[in-house]
Amino acid sequence: MRRIALYDLDRTVTRAPTFTPFLVHMAASGNPLRLLGVPLWILAMLGYKAKLYGRKPLKQFGLTLLVGRVVRSPALQPRIDRFLARQLVRNIQPGARAQIAADREAGVTLVLVTAAPEIYAEAMAEALGLHACIATRHQRSAEGHLLSAIDGENNYGSIKVGRIEAWLAAEGLARADVHLTAYTDHASDAPILNFADTGVLVGRYAKPDPRWSQVDWSAA
Repeated sequence: MRRIALYDLDRTVTRAPTFTPFLVHMAASGNPLRLLGVPLWILAMLGYKAKLYGRKPLKQFGLTLLVGRVVRSPALQPRIDRFLARQLVRNIQPGARAQIAADREAGVTLVLVTAAPEIYAEAMAEALGLHACIATRHQRSAEGHLLSAIDGENNYGSIKVGRIEAWLAAEGLARADVHLTAYTDHASDAPILNFADTGVLVGRYAKPDPRWSQVDWSAA
């Protein structure tokens, strides 16, 4: 039976979220006048918390506001690469690195499954030594550049399960023929934790769901 480990990104593999730091980095390293939009982004996040709209329009707004209509292209790639380099040095949990290394040594297939955008998630997965990445997808321009508009749905909650099922099918794998272990930091990922054979909640929680095991990756 093939073993597959599904890793969430923000606050699971990383110590802190990545999306807002990415927006601020891209604004600051490009046209600094875009930083004037940061207060609007904060207000937009408050609107999301108040349930005025969903994650998809929120993320599209933030990307358009602080990065632009085009969010990944050859011209933007050096700035994206600098963001990635900083994340890899400063923001990866020691325990996540250790678990990834152990899984690779054991021959487990490693897949990053994240709501973070493919803009940087794919490259982060590759840099960490994972075999595949299932991230939020973006529409493309005629030139093949990634745009701020999301293609389909934000890869969050139950959407992740459908994307994993589609990936398994594309790999020619039946669900019954694989053993899935899912690592994530938040109960909002209950669909993927329960879809997996083994669900692992990453972090310090007083009352984790008894169906899931628990680990703390903040220290080596």
